[in-house]
Amino acid sequence: MTNPTEKPDQTTPDANEPQPSDPTLTRALISPAKPQPAMIKRVIEAVAGNKKPDTVPLTLDETPWILQQFFNGEIDLDVELAQRFQNMPVMATISFRDIGTKSKRGVATLATQDGAAQVIVDVDAISKVVQFSFTFGSMLTLRFWLKELTDQERSRWLELMRREQGGLTFLWNASRWESDYLICVVRRYFTNLYAFSENNFEAAIRMTPEVTKQFLGWLEGYWTAPPPVKSEDAPPSLLSW
Repeated sequence: MTNPTEKPDQTTPDANEPQPSDPTLTRALISPAKPQPAMIKRVIEAVAGNKKPDTVPLTLDETPWILQQFFNGEIDLDVELAQRFQNMPVMATISFRDIGTKSKRGVATLATQDGAAQVIVDVDAISKVVQFSFTFGSMLTLRFWLKELTDQERSRWLELMRREQGGLTFLWNASRWESDYLICVVRRYFTNLYAFSENNFEAAIRMTPEVTKQFLGWLEGYWTAPPPVKSEDAPPSLLSW
């Protein structure tokens, strides 16, 4: 029985969040044990909110080192990433536009106040594929392509990004780190967004709360938009003369 006088443990999952039914999994999410492939697989699924069986064999040797240590409970991933990506440019402005007339695609441009760095996000409303292009000084661009995400993975990520208490969340598909993916850390006054490519390059930005809010709302609009009606499916127009 819980002592009512005790302070709540900040590491305990939110009561409003869906809780794992397996008590060993709950303990693993709070304080992971020594690395076991089966436990790593279950922790990843719980953090991502993905209840489907993982078709990708997960072994410790295939896992990026920083994620190995995170799943092993050896590091605080938020702290470690902040140390690796110091002085991230702050995206303080955001603008939106549509491109194309036949395809429903949108572009969001996140930029620093001085315009020295920006991130261009392209999204396709039909395939739901999203691209993040990190540009510095109009000279160098690193592009990350997030594809084959399921509706559940997209909606779960949006839900976790909007948690009042903030926290850590991943945006990746069933292949995890074998494809491009994002790690996001939401705090009260900022959001850190880290992008990792299967081609071994990385990028990171910091967003203001207002930019984060507008960006999530814009992206959700494309991710949840119904597919456009094809011309051959459209009802014939009425003729009048």
